Amino acid sequence: MKASKTVGLVLVAMVAACSDTVAPRADAPATATVEGGGVTTALSATDTARFNITIDSRRSTTYYLGAGNSITFPPGAICDPKTSSYGVTEWDKPCTAARGSVTVTVKAWMNSHGHARVDFTPNLRFVPSVLPTGWVNLTFGDYAASLDPFYSILYCVTDTSGCYDESKTDLSLLTMRNPVTGKVMRRIKHFSGYNVGAGDGSDEAFNRIGGSGYILVSGRR
Repeated sequence: MKASKTVGLVLVAMVAACSDTVAPRADAPATATVEGGGVTTALSATDTARFNITIDSRRSTTYYLGAGNSITFPPGAICDPKTSSYGVTEWDKPCTAARGSVTVTVKAWMNSHGHARVDFTPNLRFVPSVLPTGWVNLTFGDYAASLDPFYSILYCVTDTSGCYDESKTDLSLLTMRNPVTGKVMRRIKHFSGYNVGAGDGSDEAFNRIGGSGYILVSGRR
């Protein structure tokens, strides 16, 4: 009887411990990066995952954008969408940080070449910072891209415009690669209906500017 009670107490303790690792504690410090939800399942070329993420401006939080893909926000990173400006000339201008939470709608899928693509709305830009600890970072699980030093993340303002590499004029936006984990990542200063995905050079938008070995970031406004 005592043995049964002991086993029961151990099981309860194990369940409690597991619960703590799956769900972030409500009293977690703002400096600790917590998991904020999203989608962790594999993306599909025949179906689009649609979900919302609610960004808590008080915490450092990572949100999942499909298997291997994620975006991380440090505390106070989002400009207040009610008062901040938006546009190519605005990314580095000071802004008032949003207070409380901001909800973002996300669509994620695999393109015809087997690379993840993600679309964010509404228009948002992020509080400028010279410190990497204040940057919003986007990460993709793409093994081929992580092995190719010529891969970059391009920004395309519209579906019909040309695309360009923002790191050509801002080295803080360089794409980083980790061939051990198969990840590619980059700081982003904004998003507005983006399609973010790894292209293999045959995507229509990419072919308009030529070249090969790029990760497309095409914005639709």
